[in-house]
Amino acid sequence: MRTVSDETLKNIHSQWGRVRIGGVEVDGISLTLLMQRLDEMVESGGGHYVCFCDAHLCGRATQEPEIYDILGKASLVLPDGVSLTLGPRFLGYELPERLPGPLVMIEYCKYGVSKGRKHFFYGGDNGVPERLSQSLKEKIPGLNVVGTFSPPFRPLTDVEVNNVKRMIEESGAEVLWVGLGAPKQEQWMAEHLGKIRVPLMLGVGAAFDFHSGNRKWAPLWIRKIGMEWIYRMVTGGKRVFLRNIKSDTLIIWILLKEVISRRLFNKHK
Repeated sequence: MRTVSDETLKNIHSQWGRVRIGGVEVDGISLTLLMQRLDEMVESGGGHYVCFCDAHLCGRATQEPEIYDILGKASLVLPDGVSLTLGPRFLGYELPERLPGPLVMIEYCKYGVSKGRKHFFYGGDNGVPERLSQSLKEKIPGLNVVGTFSPPFRPLTDVEVNNVKRMIEESGAEVLWVGLGAPKQEQWMAEHLGKIRVPLMLGVGAAFDFHSGNRKWAPLWIRKIGMEWIYRMVTGGKRVFLRNIKSDTLIIWILLKEVISRRLFNKHK
């Protein structure tokens, strides 16, 4: 299967602005326009993967070349998290809106119903992708789910890899939702780009747990005021709390350095 060409990527990104945060380029796009762009990727027949970048992933990318390269090769890197939407304002940029994975999953599943888009859910604990499928079908009448799979918590054997590839391809999936957690899902998508015949892959992490009912999604009013990150820190346990504190501190430091650097540069021009 062919992957998307550099020229195609250039044309995709030229249609809206990109903001650089600590070297990571994040796409600025509205939810409405995003629905159209995702559908164009499915229609293109080429291989695409989309990443949802929060403070944790952005921070990892500034320190780990592999993750930096993976984000750089993605067809879209969307701002997931308040720090990735409010932060750029200190640099003189403004992204249209925050686009978290759970929201985009719901909206694109709705958007694709009229076109009969075929969805496959890969990831989550045992039973989670099946519950996710059932939950979304109840919320979105006509949703076409052609397959689900929960991989084991270990590297797959070559035979298992081939079986998974065949399962996804034979399902006829057009949209492959990957819920392995960051950065594992981003690494998985980059590794399988061009190896599995599916037009579009999206790494949505916690969306599997939220929409399956495995974990509680933040109430709508909390999401609307941009405080979902605090809700996740409080309800996600000690590991999530400490990880987010570290990630947010790193992003603040990165933004502060950029602001100081720009002011010093302009001062001495």
